[in-house]
Amino acid sequence: MFRIGSPVWYLFKCDFVPRDLNCAILSSFSMQGPYWTLANLLSISRVPLSGAAAVVIFTDGPVIWSLALILAAGLTDLLDGQVARRTNTVSEWGKILDPAADKISAALLGIALVWKSLLPFWVLGAIILRDFLIVMGGFFLTRYLGHVQMSNLPGKIAATAIGITFILALLKADQIVMDIAIWATIGLLGLSLLIYAARLFGLRNRSN
Repeated sequence: MFRIGSPVWYLFKCDFVPRDLNCAILSSFSMQGPYWTLANLLSISRVPLSGAAAVVIFTDGPVIWSLALILAAGLTDLLDGQVARRTNTVSEWGKILDPAADKISAALLGIALVWKSLLPFWVLGAIILRDFLIVMGGFFLTRYLGHVQMSNLPGKIAATAIGITFILALLKADQIVMDIAIWATIGLLGLSLLIYAARLFGLRNRSN
């Protein structure tokens, strides 16, 4: 139980190396409230809903089905935070599950749309690159602050823009409409990344 690498070993180690990444992650997730809350279930449900929509797109199923599934996934993104606040179940788990579900859902739907030639590959690449950088930044924030930061408003706006662009691609909107949606989304992705980077360095400097 006290072997090197076990949770107990990390708890002991944290007394001596408080900024160790494993210590930060362990302290962030252990004993931070219930996992199976309604808000967290809403966040988790976003992934299978998006996955089902991706399958419908891959198999050339009815557009109305994939559209309904995407809208249902978007509704969970709208509700999970509100439910967590109103039921007083905001937790470290929720701070991870919500953005993680957003990123996984975007990847699943983006891959399906690119595969069916409904979305340029470089757009999906930009989304995945931005999400990767934010995830890496999140690890550093957890390391320095010892707790998980909540998603910020620019990130949520960018996620909404991605969803709108995906829906327009699914509906095969006119090229000029797609161009506007794509470049607006890319701009919002870049802006949210810059704001996140500024937040990262600002919090890091204050923690020092």
